[in-house]
Amino acid sequence: MQKWQESRNYRRIKDENGNIIANIITIDGKDEEVTEDVFLAYSQSDRRERYIIEEVEPGKLLSLEKLQEDGVPLEKLGAEMVCSAEDSLLEQETLSETERQKVLLRAALATLEEDERLLIEALFFERKSVREYAAELGVYHRTIICRRDKLLRKLYPKIFL
Repeated sequence: MQKWQESRNYRRIKDENGNIIANIITIDGKDEEVTEDVFLAYSQSDRRERYIIEEVEPGKLLSLEKLQEDGVPLEKLGAEMVCSAEDSLLEQETLSETERQKVLLRAALATLEEDERLLIEALFFERKSVREYAAELGVYHRTIICRRDKLLRKLYPKIFL
């Protein structure tokens, strides 16, 4: 019997043929018979805990931050990667705010003159440079910069205030 087996609080009882009769877990000094599924989950958890303890140098504290720094996958620790309720709520609020701003942006763009809308589309949606768009229109690039800045000042209060 190995050293870790002496201190474990679970065992299988087998008959003379080696067939499993019962799965026992000792809880608060009392032996409880459990199903195969419960026994397997408990024993796997114990093995995982022993593995982690063996990986840590004696005298060192085990921390989630250190394990992440060392590149230990959280799945090895039995940790489930689930967002916290706070993170979920913040993500939902962010999405709601983004959707609200999209609606406001569409409404603001609908109020623009045709040439203003084309300028916004070219610079922000088609990702053309100011110089490219100015060359298309046959104007100085400074003209486009001034028009752009004037338009953004016009749109900002409609979207963000």
